[in-house]
Amino acid sequence: MPSPADPSDERADRPLPGRKREARANDTAVLAAAREVFAAQGHGASMADVARHAGVGVGSVYRRYPTKEALVEALHVQAVREAARLASEVADGYVSGPSTDDGAVGTFLARQIAEATGPLLRPPGTGGPLTADLAAATRDLRVGLERLVAYDRAAGVLPAGFTTADVMQLLLHLRPALPFPRAEADALHLRYLRLVLAGLRARARDDVGLGDGPRWDEWVGAWHD
Repeated sequence: MPSPADPSDERADRPLPGRKREARANDTAVLAAAREVFAAQGHGASMADVARHAGVGVGSVYRRYPTKEALVEALHVQAVREAARLASEVADGYVSGPSTDDGAVGTFLARQIAEATGPLLRPPGTGGPLTADLAAATRDLRVGLERLVAYDRAAGVLPAGFTTADVMQLLLHLRPALPFPRAEADALHLRYLRLVLAGLRARARDDVGLGDGPRWDEWVGAWHD
């Protein structure tokens, strides 16, 4: 069965008839509500909890997402698509040269920490083969990150051996769930990001490589093992 469409994809800019426009608005509300409910209650929260938070009937949620697993998968696909778009946007900004002292990867990580709306890992127990939507979003993310790493390697900001999978592993370690308000947690995440970037710049400056880094397929494996 095809994966639910992401309401934030490029087709969202097309004008729609009233009923479809309402359905898309409801879908956006459901996904936003699911993120908030799952963040507050964990993935044990019910579909009824999500529907109540979204202000729609639970039947509307089930018509769009027949199982909670399908809803969780839609959130994951949306998060990966957002990250892919951000990577591409940051890379495009570096076409004319570096625009921040953090470098392209550092800029991506800082913005991802502050702007991300969903998880880039599936919750435990929700693995399985990648859907077509998730596989496509993953490919787009990899392409964007390859551009970022290439820019920083050429600029002498990243040491040899740093990989696109390192970017994602760093993000995983730099953005754990913390029992603080979002702004306070983000400030801590960004503090440690600056320390990591300073260390990477120092190794690049001293021409000290990192050795063989993790491969992209190893990172993606964490999504479906």
